[in-house]
Amino acid sequence: MTRPDSPGPNRSVQISGNVTGGAVVVGDSNTVSVQVQQATLPAPDAVDIRAELQALQAVLVSLNDPVASGVAQKLAEEAHKPEPSKDVIATTLETGLTYTKTLSGFAEAIDKLRPHVEATAGWLGKQGHKLLPLVGLVL
Repeated sequence: MTRPDSPGPNRSVQISGNVTGGAVVVGDSNTVSVQVQQATLPAPDAVDIRAELQALQAVLVSLNDPVASGVAQKLAEEAHKPEPSKDVIATTLETGLTYTKTLSGFAEAIDKLRPHVEATAGWLGKQGHKLLPLVGLVL
């Protein structure tokens, strides 16, 4: 559709509501590949959060990056507390996963991260939902 006051086609997009697991592309001759998996979150009380944090820590350390190792250390500290903080875990994982997506080893690590991020998101509840897309998962 071309607007009368513009030199070319209108390529604006408006979305009212949520879009999950999709891509909106405007322009000419663009190609997009979207790969997501449906998440099935466990009940919070079914998650052994300490075991999940230890598993996440191991994967992050295997990336051989100082920032990823720092994130792993922070998760380990929370795992050793009598009452791990949901806020700290959610923020640490969001920051860490956002950063580690840029590392060369992330593509190989993502399959190892997914089940533990999924379980941790279940334990975190609603605040864990934002972690899912970082490892290619959707609700």
